[in-house]
Amino acid sequence: TVEVSKEPLIEQAAGTLRAKVETVISPLITARISSIAVWAGDEVKAGQVLATLDSRELEARLDQVHQAVVGARARLKQGEKDLARVKRIIRADAGAISKAELDRVQMVLSTAQAEVTRLKRQEDEAGTALSYSQLAAPIAGRIVERLGDPGDTAIQGEPLLRMYDPSTLRLEANVRESVASKLAKNQHLTAEIDALKKIYAVVVDEIVPSADPGSRSFLVKVSLTDGTGLFPGMFGRLMIPIGKIEKIYIPHEAVTRVGQLNFVLVDTGQGAIRRYVRLGESGSDGRIEVISGL
Repeated sequence: TVEVSKEPLIEQAAGTLRAKVETVISPLITARISSIAVWAGDEVKAGQVLATLDSRELEARLDQVHQAVVGARARLKQGEKDLARVKRIIRADAGAISKAELDRVQMVLSTAQAEVTRLKRQEDEAGTALSYSQLAAPIAGRIVERLGDPGDTAIQGEPLLRMYDPSTLRLEANVRESVASKLAKNQHLTAEIDALKKIYAVVVDEIVPSADPGSRSFLVKVSLTDGTGLFPGMFGRLMIPIGKIEKIYIPHEAVTRVGQLNFVLVDTGQGAIRRYVRLGESGSDGRIEVISGL
């Protein structure tokens, strides 16, 4: 018996797994690497210290500025005392101190106040620079690449570690424009990861609103509801239903194989006639698809 079945017609779009949230960690200062606490593949938490740079010079600079602040505050305190003393003398005897002397004391006090403010800003700057000696994880995720070792010199702005958030893995596929125009955000689809031979449920997360003029395709990004065992860079196929198709199935036992050719006996009005057929995929119910020949 030949059976005709209407099945979904699936468009397959090849794509690559990429993380929506990934980051490159680079030092903001140039210094020798004292230690790196992680390796590629390690899971880290947000705020966890990943690497430490040599901070002796920065600590010395911070201490110098701190001592300068202490001295400036002492001069400011002395200036306040001098001004208070001058004002008491003026109240007691208006002619004992000249106006020029009062102006000089007030100027010394204002200069001391400005010096304290300037040095305090320098202290904050030195403290900020010292904090750059520790590189912390900006997000929770997985280290994917380590580009230095203890003893190396970390260069300002050059990558030292790369990491990503495994929970944000997405399949990014190029979908031809006639199919992409029918997709919508939050639409539920499926994707197959060839390396694992598994089907995953996915949701359309983003459709880049610009077509590639070379391939006439749109970049479609879909989020995986379960990214267990998946890594960036893996190959996958986005399955997009675009309609229905009729498929013909016959039982496996009706097929006769001669070398690499497949034949069936067709019952016609003139009797049984042997025909060559091209076969497709096998079903799970003992049937096989006939592509042509019937």
